[in-house]
Amino acid sequence: MIQPYQINSVSKNNFLSLMSSYEQNFKDLSKLICLDIITQNNELKKFVSLPNATDKKLSLLIKSVTNHTSIIKFSYDFFSDDICINYVELKIYFDSRQVEIMSTNDNRSSKILSSIREFHNLRLGKWYKNYFLSIWLKNCIKNGYSFDGQSEV
Repeated sequence: MIQPYQINSVSKNNFLSLMSSYEQNFKDLSKLICLDIITQNNELKKFVSLPNATDKKLSLLIKSVTNHTSIIKFSYDFFSDDICINYVELKIYFDSRQVEIMSTNDNRSSKILSSIREFHNLRLGKWYKNYFLSIWLKNCIKNGYSFDGQSEV
């Protein structure tokens, strides 16, 4: 039985909520990026967006593309054309229309989880990361960032 102190964490920490956030992030990402540019021909190509309202360039690198998935990386050009700060790396699932954050620095996902609590904490962490991703994507769209075939560097 769910205890009153668990209500918020349980609503965030379930599989359906996480999958729903992946699907919403796909919808928002498709507003930011013309998904037609994510092809194997554009693998390892860089695209740049510079809206009028800001002087920060947002770069998109298509790291890898397969028939069903793609890995892309965003970085900001805060200081000069030579210095980019990596911001986020995403995995796109085309068949299920979902996007998730890649946790390249998180080694916990590769080890065997020793308890159900660790499993729930890991899933809750993923939920929060994807929640903040959704806020960031909406902010990028609001500020006029966009990527299409014309934005290739």
